[in-house]
Amino acid sequence: MADVDINQIITTLKKRFTAENQFIFWYDDNGDFADSISAIKDALTGIAEVVVMAPGHQVATKQHLLALSRQRKALIYSPAPEPALDEDHLRSILWYSGTFSADSKEILRKELGLPDELKPFIKQYTTFFGNERRRKSFARYDVASYQKKPELAIMAVLVHLDQPIVDFFDVLQELLTKGIQDNPVLEEFEKFGVLGAFWSEIADRFGYVSQQPQLVDLMTGMYLTVVYQQMDKAVPKALTQYDLSNHGANVRTLVQQFSNHRNSATTQDEDDFASIADLIWRNVDGDRLFKETKMDDLAKSDVFPRFDQRILLWIQDRLQLEDLDGRLNNQTIVEITHQRLETHFGIKPRFARLYRMMRKAWYIVRHAHQQPQEGLQEMIDDYVTTGYKMDTDYRKFTYYYQQAGMPEQFAKTKALIESIYVNNYLDNSIYAWNQGLDYAEVDPKKLQRNFYRFHVSPEKNRVVVIISDAFRFEAAKELEKRLSREDQVTGLKMDYMITGLPSVTYLGMPLLLPNRKLSLNTQNKKMTVDGQLADSLAHRQEILQHHNPKSAAYALDDLKGDSAKGIRAKFTGQEVVYIYHNQVDAIGDNKKTEDDVFKATEEAIDEIQQLITRLRTQGIAQIYVTADHGYIYRNDQLKETDKIAVTAEDGDEKSQRYFISPRQFDLPGVAHQKLGDILANDDQDNVYYPKTANVFKAVGSFNYVHGGSSLQEMVVPLLEVKTTSSRSAAHDVELELFSMNRQITSLTVPLVVRQSAAISSTVIPAEFKLYFINERDQQISGQTTVNANSRSVSVKDRMQNIQIVLADHDYDKQQNYYLVIENMNNGEKTETPFTMDIADLNDFDF
Repeated sequence: MADVDINQIITTLKKRFTAENQFIFWYDDNGDFADSISAIKDALTGIAEVVVMAPGHQVATKQHLLALSRQRKALIYSPAPEPALDEDHLRSILWYSGTFSADSKEILRKELGLPDELKPFIKQYTTFFGNERRRKSFARYDVASYQKKPELAIMAVLVHLDQPIVDFFDVLQELLTKGIQDNPVLEEFEKFGVLGAFWSEIADRFGYVSQQPQLVDLMTGMYLTVVYQQMDKAVPKALTQYDLSNHGANVRTLVQQFSNHRNSATTQDEDDFASIADLIWRNVDGDRLFKETKMDDLAKSDVFPRFDQRILLWIQDRLQLEDLDGRLNNQTIVEITHQRLETHFGIKPRFARLYRMMRKAWYIVRHAHQQPQEGLQEMIDDYVTTGYKMDTDYRKFTYYYQQAGMPEQFAKTKALIESIYVNNYLDNSIYAWNQGLDYAEVDPKKLQRNFYRFHVSPEKNRVVVIISDAFRFEAAKELEKRLSREDQVTGLKMDYMITGLPSVTYLGMPLLLPNRKLSLNTQNKKMTVDGQLADSLAHRQEILQHHNPKSAAYALDDLKGDSAKGIRAKFTGQEVVYIYHNQVDAIGDNKKTEDDVFKATEEAIDEIQQLITRLRTQGIAQIYVTADHGYIYRNDQLKETDKIAVTAEDGDEKSQRYFISPRQFDLPGVAHQKLGDILANDDQDNVYYPKTANVFKAVGSFNYVHGGSSLQEMVVPLLEVKTTSSRSAAHDVELELFSMNRQITSLTVPLVVRQSAAISSTVIPAEFKLYFINERDQQISGQTTVNANSRSVSVKDRMQNIQIVLADHDYDKQQNYYLVIENMNNGEKTETPFTMDIADLNDFDF
């Protein structure tokens, strides 16, 4: 460290005069600072007088000081050593005054608030303290947290530890974020002389000792030790050099903490913990090492991402064999996928999507051989109660598959699901549907063309109708589920309607308007309602206003940017408002974007839910959500055998899923309805449609199609939503400690926690992390994550058994330690005191 400079002296003196005696004596043995006294005097103006005491002037100086009032302070500077006791005429004044030395090390020690016993420490690390930035960083740390091992504070500065308490576990985690090969921080440790202290601490804490210690070897030992601990197995003899089991509690705590480290728990697939895991896997040839390890054992561990890959491929194999009862560690496939989503790699986007994808695949395979109901109404009832879930599961499966990057290693699962969904489900259900389709058998209240008459006209209060283009029944069921969790939604009623044929926008949108007479011009694909064109938003608003002058029609996109005042202005005085939303169909009908239709469906659900929230806050209490038509989507390309050839003539209208013609003809696999029966008029045109999931040869998209006759295309939602603008009473669920014992006797602490209440519209699910801290708020354990999301009313079902592993420290039986239950949604914490009575800390001795 460089010699102390004038500014440092001035700063120190100012602090001393503020807090200490009237006089401060400075004996500068060699007069090193005599030339600087003038600058010091100027700097202390108004604070203290500077008296320069030349040799032989002690008596005069004493007289001068005694003449000063008690309010006057003075620095007495002598450019010579302090005289002997029998020659010191100022000794009596010196006894009640302060002394000052320009020893930079002593000044620094006092500035840092370090005790006297750390004088040698300051002297030993003068190079480190020679930098102002490092000194400021060092000063931020609580002295008590590193006083016994002050080198830890130097390490904390060099790893940029951003907290007042210095803990070696935190220092090591910060260091690991810089990598375990060619780590630049270790170079800094060596430069400033703390590298030996670092490796000594590693040896004490984790039992890793080597003539040439390396971070790679250390972390290999830690990761492998934890893997075998999780599997309840001893580290193999071939890996003895990596066996840190004798310090297993500390190893497991560090690895758990690092896996949850702020830089590791990012939303990205790549993180520090994963990067180290990949490097270690390659170094130890993990594929060979764990080749013969049983799947049950692999499923117990969450250290290496390859374990998750093996689990996912195991699930794939089970599904190929339709082994739906396959288990790992006595967990079903569904339970496994839920459990893995709470692990380090399971929360990352890639694995999260894959686990959710495989769970949906399991649901689809489970219903692979389910046969459709017989009879039109029976099919409708089955579809709107449970049957729609197959479409939801396929949509979710395909969405996750696409979001995961369509991984080639799961191509077998993809092919299996496509085969089940298209060949087993779609073809069979569509064929059965068309065997029984007869508009005469449909309840008039369920016909789309009668929507306004039966649902809007009778209402006395203001009604808002949200019509989302191609918003399938199954998507509306997901919206219903989401809305059911909102306590400001006071009523939900899900019903359905049957569209006309063809099930397309130009027909479906007009059918939802008030009408007495409906007509379709096949040539231009335009509908008239009571003689008025209904082919645009403006025309539809005119039709609404003709029936009820207090009506309006808006596009949802036009409302998005509106302020609350703007929304209020648009709805004030209106009794009927139609809002048109086009998210799904706009994406699906474009051949370039049709494969994003399931993503568009997710976005549509979000947008409608957000719109309902905005409307609710403006006092709109009665809302209907419906659609003009649904759609069919399959992710695989159609084969030529799936396409039906039919030649169009003048006056015909042809698309992939329908064909309108005044002609009558018979084609294998094709059925038809009279347009007049559909629109309740005398139109003699015929609407032809495939009896299965096949399509007509026509220009346009083929993966995403609509217009034909199927449950997916024709059964549209009618979701009635009633809301209140009252303040929400919803709150996060609480997680309570149920265990009665508050004494810890082992480094592995078993606990029982209880979710306070069942999840409902007023009780919101929450995720909690649990860990132990000491009285200094230092984390002394790994942490466990608990998802409190049970809807069960049974208290027993809402209880969970967990374990938390403590670090192997010396614990004081007289102190309190605290279990922290932290809500990860809002950061709120509860702390429960525990006492320690651990007889044998080494409870991981295999």
